[in-house]
Amino acid sequence: MKIVCYAEPTENGLLLHYPSSSVKAELLHLWEGAKENYNGYLAVDLKKPYKSRTTGKGSQNNLFYALVTEICKETGNDIEDIKDYLKEKACARHSYPYEVNKMTGRIRPYSTTKVDTVQMAGLIEEAIQLCAELGIVDIEPIK
Repeated sequence: MKIVCYAEPTENGLLLHYPSSSVKAELLHLWEGAKENYNGYLAVDLKKPYKSRTTGKGSQNNLFYALVTEICKETGNDIEDIKDYLKEKACARHSYPYEVNKMTGRIRPYSTTKVDTVQMAGLIEEAIQLCAELGIVDIEPIK
């Protein structure tokens, strides 16, 4: 369940303000279940409220794939290899989100479908940097 709310710091933690009574009812239902099974504990993810990466004509998604396509043409590498390479670089330099594989300890960058506009901008910046290093200057937009 994804709920957007406003959080206000207090002496005892965070006070959460929710946009509607129906959201409050859903949360109370979750908490009741957690009381019975998990001593009242709930897992909560907090993050800045950036929008998801943009899609459609003229979007971040189209720009990224146009850059990656040109890199593939120039280098002869597979699109997935290029995307993985760029994501790994973005993890190191732009706080691109990732999980850690518990078996290998290696990072596993998020899919572009799970990132916000700021994280996607860091990934695009890596693609632009690689294009510059490879001398790619003319990029065909994806239609």
